[in-house]
Amino acid sequence: MINRQILLLTLFLTTIFSSFGQTNYLEQGNSYLNSDQLDKAEQTFREGIEKEPDNLIYQCQLGLTLINQEKYDEAQKILDKVLEKDSNQVAAMWYSGIGNYKGGNDRAAIKHFKKALNYFDTSSGQYYSAHWFIGKSYSNLLRTEGLTYEETNQMFESYEEYLRLQPNADDADEIREYVERKKERRPPKNVKKWVDM
Repeated sequence: MINRQILLLTLFLTTIFSSFGQTNYLEQGNSYLNSDQLDKAEQTFREGIEKEPDNLIYQCQLGLTLINQEKYDEAQKILDKVLEKDSNQVAAMWYSGIGNYKGGNDRAAIKHFKKALNYFDTSSGQYYSAHWFIGKSYSNLLRTEGLTYEETNQMFESYEEYLRLQPNADDADEIREYVERKKERRPPKNVKKWVDM
């Protein structure tokens, strides 16, 4: 009986002491990320993934760290793997949208932000931010490869939703003027692609 209690106490203490010795990779990595120590953040998240290969949070944070280092393709490969394992992983969707937007892949950014919108409360900052990113991505495409009539509608809808939620944002007047100007210049429905500077 006493031997059993000693064994249980030993197991209990071993568990407690081993947990004190473990690194909190998420806390430490995010601390490095927030203080712009990106190399250290990357190293920390990679170590965390090595210890816990199925931890999708570490993988998402590594993706964000790589985006902040402008390693967009490498980040997307990691985030794609996360989304393969869990297609509803909102952080991976959001970071994919950010990385593709910053990397100039506007169509992919739109796709990820549109999917992420399904998971955000309409009063959250991410909800109106996603609409901003979608509108900006469509604006970029309008200047480069052009938009269909339906894509132009989607650009207007995203900007208008952003303005509805953020009527006093610093860029609200500029976006309002942009939308009005583009609506006036917009060609009829029979134009397949509209390119406009």
